[in-house]
Amino acid sequence: MPAIEGMTPTEVAQMAPMAALPPDVVVTGARVRRQTSLVASGAVLSGDELVARARATIGETLAHQPGISSTAFGPSASRPVLRGFQGERGRLLIDGVGTLDVSNTSPDHAVALNPLVADRIELLRGPAALLYASGSNGGVVNTVSGRIPRRAPAGIEATTQLGYGSAATEASFGARVDAPLGGPWVAHFDSQYLRGDSVETGGFILAPIARAIAAASPDLAIARLARLRGPLPNTGFQTWEVGGGLSAVFGGGHAGFSLSNYGNQYGLPTRLSLDPATPQPDTYIALNQLRIDGRFEVDLPAGLLSTLRGRFAWADYRHFEIVRGGPISAAFRNLGYESRVEAVFGRHAWRATLGASYADRDFKVLGAAPLLPPNRTRQYALFALHDLDLGRLKLEGAVRFDQSDVRAVVDPILRNPPLGRGFGVWAISGGANYALLPQWKLALNASYLERAPVVEELLTQGIDPGTQGQLIGNPALPIERSWGVEAVLRGQGRWGSATIAAHYTDFSSYIFPAETGALVQGLPVFAFTVAPARYWGIEAQGRVPIGRWHGLAIAGNALVDYTEATLAGGAPVPRIPPLRLLAGMSATSNRIDGRAEIEWTTPQSRVAAFETPTRGFVMVNLSLAWKPLPRLSRLQLRLAANNLFDAEARRHASFLKDFAPLAGRDVRLSARLGF
Repeated sequence: MPAIEGMTPTEVAQMAPMAALPPDVVVTGARVRRQTSLVASGAVLSGDELVARARATIGETLAHQPGISSTAFGPSASRPVLRGFQGERGRLLIDGVGTLDVSNTSPDHAVALNPLVADRIELLRGPAALLYASGSNGGVVNTVSGRIPRRAPAGIEATTQLGYGSAATEASFGARVDAPLGGPWVAHFDSQYLRGDSVETGGFILAPIARAIAAASPDLAIARLARLRGPLPNTGFQTWEVGGGLSAVFGGGHAGFSLSNYGNQYGLPTRLSLDPATPQPDTYIALNQLRIDGRFEVDLPAGLLSTLRGRFAWADYRHFEIVRGGPISAAFRNLGYESRVEAVFGRHAWRATLGASYADRDFKVLGAAPLLPPNRTRQYALFALHDLDLGRLKLEGAVRFDQSDVRAVVDPILRNPPLGRGFGVWAISGGANYALLPQWKLALNASYLERAPVVEELLTQGIDPGTQGQLIGNPALPIERSWGVEAVLRGQGRWGSATIAAHYTDFSSYIFPAETGALVQGLPVFAFTVAPARYWGIEAQGRVPIGRWHGLAIAGNALVDYTEATLAGGAPVPRIPPLRLLAGMSATSNRIDGRAEIEWTTPQSRVAAFETPTRGFVMVNLSLAWKPLPRLSRLQLRLAANNLFDAEARRHASFLKDFAPLAGRDVRLSARLGF
């Protein structure tokens, strides 16, 4: 493959499938960059690494990347936690526009995004992130799919995959076809089906403090919960998705649309009640999203304007929360629309991206105890990104303005006052990347970010199954403001590769749900409030080739990350992941890819008021991928054993960590065939 750094995304997309691009290439932005040339940190998951890491949720798929954990609300609902940031501070995108779901409303709501059909997943930070959001302190996660074809294949290209996982008796099937139809037209079809039973865990279901409370109970049924092991109650799931797209591909660009339907029915992990007077019923969610997407992109051969691109998406999302064996307790309906247009100016050393976006969200919750009143949010944005390549020195700067208007009417059950608020927020970021030596580059960036409070922070009232508590919104919340700096040192050569990043963020007005210490129906009360806060952290990762053995290339890799967050007065910010270390070795050839890794997550004892500590854990993971037929190189068989020794593991960022550990030993088998 020729050198691609500096090419436009259109040029690269027409040269090769997105899934086949090198794993250190970032395609989201004005021009394609190697990660070593970025002015900020980031991550890319693609190719065989994405196949190996892909899980049913985007949170668990990314959980082994530097600085990323997950909300881990059972096997079906998990968003990534980026440097300790959750929700709106880590925006999730599908090909550059939002997921248009309600996963930011509560951690028990699944993201309407299927990592199993992604071509690549990219994490953006620094100036490039301002193309998509103004307050994403943790970064922006963009899932790149091939549902709207960007290139015309020479013939029909198809892939099918079968999978099995032992922890949840999980079975999956997926298929994808891309076919030229003659002339400029290219069609795409994909489908995915995944099902599983309640997931088997390692160790006890309850965390130590909850076990002690249960063991001391005079109620024998509750006392028995202290010894409960095995399946995590009420966590079975069934997910399916069907999508198709049609695109006209021509020299220098493409234009097309896609239609997809995503469904997911899954149980919410049971919060085992330790009070006989307040039993907690089992609940499951049945969701569906119908989505239409469109995209065009054109590279212009001459003149100041070099590229024009646009995206839109419309989605009708709805889900029902149903008490098992009982009635529907709540119905969520979200009609969402998002569009954006970008014009890229300049060629060669200088590029400037100017753009605008519009988003509209009409959101309703119906039921006996709605969590929110009917509301509508409209958002308009203008943004600009400048990129200057001076050889050894690369400069980048961006500015963004967002205007958000939030409206809510009176709900007869909640009896809330009507709300009408508007927020105008600014974001500015700039950075540089300098080649200190031929093999070492230093990147520095700084940013000032503002974020408008979202409707969930302003208006939530009632018991939320996701936080397993009573949430109280604050309609008077101000704009969240922060500034941050980051330094990244990257090295790459025949000796291997290494990246070290350090980051610091200071909030003058940090919005978060603080636990009050009160209980309602046996559940804790969380009230949205604002306070100054500081985040800082480090991340380091490296890979070193060790040598060759019987035709196998042996390499070692390691990763460490740590984040600390403190509120004004010295109290810790809740749900911050602890120090983590991961080390592994790989042995690869044209036909074999074997890996072994050990992950050590340390205990988290630095906790907020009313928050419980979390024990550390050690996981050992093994995997082996094999291409058995030399003449059929796209047939791959994979065997993996995750959490080999069945460790009891909990993610501190999870609201449900004391009642829902991670999966125990999980033996996974898959077969993938492409032609």
